Amino acid sequence: MMRKVTFTVTGMHCAACGLLIDDFLLDVEGVASACTDLRTARTIVHADADVTDADLIAAIAEAGYQATHIC
Repeated sequence: MMRKVTFTVTGMHCAACGLLIDDFLLDVEGVASACTDLRTARTIVHADADVTDADLIAAIAEAGYQATHIC
């Protein structure tokens, strides 16, 4: 079963930042899609139910940004 998770992300400066975050998230096993919007400073992830918020936040941190789960 897939779930949708939304995060706010801080530290982005350009569209390339969003693409980098998406790439790091897509490297997490079980992530089906990731879409980061610079304008809203949000990332929406669709992932398997066994992918934890901590896994996703860690991937965003590895890309060099800070994320907070909002829904």
